[in-house]
Parts: sequence; structure tokens; C-alpha cells
Amino acid sequence: MAKRITVRGRRRNHLPLRLNLMFFVVFLLFAILIFRLGVVQIVNGEKISREVQKTEMIASKYEVPRGKIYDRDGRLLVDTISKYSIVYRRSQNTKVDERIETASRLAAIINLPKDDWKVTERDLKDYWIATNTEESKRRFDAVMKEKYPTLEERKKLSIAEENQVMLDTITEKDIDYDDKTMEIVAIKHNMEVGYALDPQLVKLGATAKEMAIIDENLEDLKGVSVEPFYERSYPYEGTLRNIFGKYSKIPAEQQAEYKAKGYSLNDRVGTSFLEQQYEDLLRGKPAYDVYETFNGEPVGEPNREEGESGKDLVLTVDAEYNKQVDQILQQAIKMGRGMGSGYLKEGYAVVMNPQTGEVLAMSGQKLDTATNKFSDVAINNVLTSLQIGSTIKGATVAMGLEEGVIRQNEVINDAPITIGGTKKASYVNMGPITDLTALERSSNVYMFNIAMRMANYPSNGIAGASVDAAAAIMQNYYSQFGLGVTTGIDLPYEAKGVQGTPDRVTLLMDRVIGQYDAFTPLQVAQYISTLANGGYRVQPHFLKEVLASNSIEEDTKQVEYSFETNYLNRIEVSQDNIDHVREGLHRVVKGERGTSKVIALTGIDAAAKTGTAQVSVYGEDGIALRDSSGQPVRSLNSNLVGWAPYDNPEIAWAVFLPYMEQETVNSKIGHDLVKAYFNVKDIPWQTKPN
Repeated sequence: MAKRITVRGRRRNHLPLRLNLMFFVVFLLFAILIFRLGVVQIVNGEKISREVQKTEMIASKYEVPRGKIYDRDGRLLVDTISKYSIVYRRSQNTKVDERIETASRLAAIINLPKDDWKVTERDLKDYWIATNTEESKRRFDAVMKEKYPTLEERKKLSIAEENQVMLDTITEKDIDYDDKTMEIVAIKHNMEVGYALDPQLVKLGATAKEMAIIDENLEDLKGVSVEPFYERSYPYEGTLRNIFGKYSKIPAEQQAEYKAKGYSLNDRVGTSFLEQQYEDLLRGKPAYDVYETFNGEPVGEPNREEGESGKDLVLTVDAEYNKQVDQILQQAIKMGRGMGSGYLKEGYAVVMNPQTGEVLAMSGQKLDTATNKFSDVAINNVLTSLQIGSTIKGATVAMGLEEGVIRQNEVINDAPITIGGTKKASYVNMGPITDLTALERSSNVYMFNIAMRMANYPSNGIAGASVDAAAAIMQNYYSQFGLGVTTGIDLPYEAKGVQGTPDRVTLLMDRVIGQYDAFTPLQVAQYISTLANGGYRVQPHFLKEVLASNSIEEDTKQVEYSFETNYLNRIEVSQDNIDHVREGLHRVVKGERGTSKVIALTGIDAAAKTGTAQVSVYGEDGIALRDSSGQPVRSLNSNLVGWAPYDNPEIAWAVFLPYMEQETVNSKIGHDLVKAYFNVKDIPWQTKPN
């Protein structure tokens, strides 16, 4: 029997088939994914990009306290006080009708004073359009159809031109609103001043009742909040008030400049004088809430970036002394008017340290004759140019000595001089006098001789090249003292003075006695300081120190910067000639016939120079007054410069009294300035010599 052979078949392996199937499925999925990505990228890419771009980070700004300003002894001059105020922040997508609704609700809660209604005609018309959409559209369509009947004509109009067409359809009667509506428009205006999410000040200083009602209705007042807003206060009231300057919204003409620096349009800044000069220090660093927004709306809680309060400033002025100077000027003005100077209404005084340039006091007082009250016009010491009269004679003698046209102690006969039919003289014929006596007694004729010799008169006639050369030399010397050039005071702007171009000898003669050019009281204070300190023109300044915020109040005074004395130039006059001129001015106070002997009664050794300038009288409108015969009304500027003590001076001053007819009052002011600064006593004014 044959063997049965059993053959076993091999077991089939299915693994490669499964792997291939899996790879196929994966490939298919990737193919679908790639296809979808292609669709997204090609078909929907732009749309998705727009959606992504709707998400962005936006910062909302919060004010920080502005830096304070103190006097040299730590007295608070300018404070920052917090006033809880009503603020609005709009999102990027807030619509006009939503803002009108919010403004209407706020108008029912708050009382916005009429003085704070900053409403323009455009505001009124925009409100009318927003609340009368159908009528506005009807009028617009009618006008467009009439003026621009074809589609081609309409296509040529810009958006601005179309908007103007719509605005022109609104009549005065349409926008003749009652007070209730006007308040709504005013609130809406305040809500729309700046950028989205920036704080828009709706009302400064909310009442407790207003704040409480707003707090209860915040859900219905989207974007509205009550926040601290900072205002300036002035503990010394009128003293130096207009030197500090203003703190207010950015002026329209400066918005581009401030925007480039990162400011918002509704930020408040220093807009004049010290507030403007030191804006970068006083401002500090604002705080920010940084929001993530989607479609222009904030999402989630913001991240807070803390700010820093502004730096505090310490000024060179002594507030109490400045207040005394204010009072001294006020008394002098009243005294002068009582003695017959009817046009006298204002007076100016600058007191500075001639060694360092520190402004110790700056006062300007103006009398309102209707109310008999004074106002602070101290800034006019920097901005107003006045004829300075004989106070310039110290510089004139220094120039004459240095140019070699006169010699120290040279004798010249003080007698009238006639040139071209014009007679020129001193207030009295003094006879033979030296240059020192000429300063002591204020001789005009001595100064005239300096001018004539510089112009080579009479050998070269009354006019010509020598006159022009002499005029240029004079201007050069006077500018070295600070007359006719900017002083460098740390303020945004100052007057340079007014200098003419004398073309004949007689005008040169007027120049050397202060009857031709005009300078500011500050320039004259710099000039006399140059003589006081021995020949150095020093930069006047208000800033003494910059402090870390609030450190002076926390008894941890942290000085971050100190102003260093800055000598602008040394005058080109020998020390011997400077000392000689100083002695001449010393005799004005100490000499037997000095014109300011009254200052000696303080017991403080001092030097000075009086000055009177003949001037035309101008009205408040800037037009020269004329008498009944049509002739200009004439008066005097009564001035005084000086320093004390004579050696190692601590103060130098310049005093101006426009339209003061009585020449003794200027020296009385010098006496009182010295007396107040050094805190000394002397005999009553009534017993003092004239």
C-alpha cells in the first residue's frame, strides 16, 4: 500500500497589504489637508488676514501728578492738586449714535457750566446730521441732483466736498438749540477730542452727587469713569504767577510737534514760560493700561504699566522777598500817582545775584485804575523793552576809557553843546568835572563828548563813515554787557531789545545817555551785574535744582541736578577801567552830590545809577496819546540800577517806572529793596533827603 503523503500549504502573510492600505489612507489625508490649506491660502487668505489684524494691543493713558515747584528755601510755589473728574474712553468702534446716547445720559446727571461749553458750529451741524439722518439725506440728494445732475460730475467730487455739500444744507435755524441740547452737544464734543481709549475729560471736578449717580449707572454709561485729574494751585497767589506760565491742552499750532514726542492730542502741557521750559521734567511718565482688542473692543483685563510722577523744581527766587518787592512797587506806584504822575500805572523790578545769575526776585505790578487793584505782570521784565536813560552811563564811560577817547579823571567842561541848530545839555550846567563826577551827578555833556570823540566830530562833520563806525563800536560794547542781546534766561522766549541805526552825531549822543535804544529790565539787570562782579556777563536763571518727586516733603531731599553758574563772556574792558567805573557808581550813593544818597541810609555799602528817559505816552491800545493841539504827550521813565554790598555783592537790581515824573521815587525803591533783602532798619522815609 502506498504511503500517504500530506503536503501542508504555507500560511499567507497579510501584513504588507495592511501597511500599503495605511500608507494610502495617510497619503489621502495629507492630500486633502494640502488641498484645504491651498483653498485657505488662495481663496480665503485675505479674509483671514483681515480677521487676524482685528486683534491688536492698545494702551490707555492715565495722568500722573505733575512735578511741584518750590522757592530756594523750600516754600511751595506751584502745587498739584487732584480733582475727581468725569472721563470718557471710547473704543475704536463706538458709533456716533452711541456717543450721543451716552452724552444725553450724562447731561441728565451732571451740570456742565456754560463757560466750559467748547462748542463749534461744526459740532452743532454734526449733531443735527446724526439726529436727523433721513432729512439730512433728503436735502443732500436734492442739492446734489440740482448742482451735479450727472454721475460724471458727482464722481469728480472728493469726500470732503461731498461732506461740505451736506453741511451747507443745514440752516442757522436748524442748529438754534435750547440750553439742554447745547449741553449735550458740549459733552459730546468733550468725548470726541482725542484718540480711542485715551481719556477724554468731560468735566473737571465732579460733585459728590454726580460721582455717586455715575457709579450707580456705570452699566448704562459705557466708557465713562470717575478719575483723578490734576490741576495747578498757587499758594502765593499773584506773586510770580505769570512767570510760572500756563498748564493747559496742547495748542493747535503745536499738536504736530507734541504728537511726534508721543503725546496725545488731549494731553495737557506747559504752554508758556517755566511750565513750558521744563515740560519734560515736570510731566513725569504717564501710566498705561494695555488692552488686547478684537474688532476694536478691549478683551479681558488690561496689563498696567505704572507711571512716574514729574520731577520737582527748586527755583532761585525767594518767595517772601519777592512778595516784599511786589509791595514795594505797589507803594511806589501809588506814591507817584499821588505826586502827580497820572500816567503811571505799572512798575518793574529784577533782583539777581550778580555772582551766580540766580534770579532772587522778579516783580511786575500793574494798577487797574478802575478797581484800584494790582495784577502781576512780572513777565514783562523779559518781554517789554523800555528806554533806560542814564542808567547806561556806566557802560558808556567804560567804553570811552577802553577806546581811549577819555582818560581816567579827565576834566571836561559841562556846558550846553549846539550841533546843527540842536542844543543839548545836562539838567544843570556842572562846569569842569571828571568822569567820576559825571557818573555821580549824571552829566549828559560828559557822555556827549565821548560820542563826539568816537565819531571824530567836528573834523568829519555831523554824519558819515565815522558816525557809522562809532555806532557799530558802541553796539559791540553794549552787547558785551548784555544790552541788545538775549540774556540766556531759562524761559522759552525773551525780547532782544530795540536798537536803532544812528546816522548822525546827535543820535549817537542820544544813545550814550540811554535816549535812543530800548532794553528789557532783565537785560539791564544783567548789564549792572556785569559791572558788579568785575566784568563777567553771567546767565540769569530761575532753576536752582531738580529733585526726585516729593522728596522734599518726605524729608529725603534727592537732588538730581543743580544749575551751574554760566559766564557768557568777559567784557573787553581792562580791570582797571572796570574798577574806575565801579567807583563812579559808588559815588552815586556815597558822594556828597550823589543822585541816590538815600540808599546809604540803610547802612549797607552800595553802588547805583539813576536814570530818566523822556518818552511818549502810549495808551492801552498801543497808540501814542496826543494833547488838544495834536502834539504827542510826553513823560519820563524813571529807572534805577545798582548792587550791594559794594564789595562782594550779593544782589544787583534794575528798577523801571514808566511815566514816573518824580525822580526821587526810583531811589526810594532801591533803598527799600536793599533794606528788605538785608533786613535792616533806618530812619523813616519822611526824614530822608531828596
